[in-house]
Amino acid sequence: MARPRKCRWVGFEPGVTFFKPQGVPMRSLEQVVISVDELEALRLSDFLGLSQEEVAQEMNVSRPTVTRMLAKAHGAVADALVHGKAIKIAGGDYRVAERRFVCQDCDHTWSNNSDSTTSQNCPRCQGSSIQRLFT
Repeated sequence: MARPRKCRWVGFEPGVTFFKPQGVPMRSLEQVVISVDELEALRLSDFLGLSQEEVAQEMNVSRPTVTRMLAKAHGAVADALVHGKAIKIAGGDYRVAERRFVCQDCDHTWSNNSDSTTSQNCPRCQGSSIQRLFT
């Protein structure tokens, strides 16, 4: 029996969920689909430059899972670009993760839902001994 699929954490839900070649009507286009969790793997790895190990930690999955997600997403994007297909972003087994931090100096905890993967200073004491909480 196969292992149950683990829910993936993503930093945000995309506001734009469709891309298509300019000047071609949608009705005449084929589509490729990229799931929200695959888009998150692309964002973290290709856009933010994180290693696959760091992406795995951010998304709460294994590194081999990240490798598979990136391969599938890269293949879909390449297919769309080479063959002039539309890209639809939809689906996936994910939840939006709240980024939580704790200050090691004053024990203050807070949330930060920005695109950055770390927080620079504690908002209470301005200390720099910050640790990311994974919940």
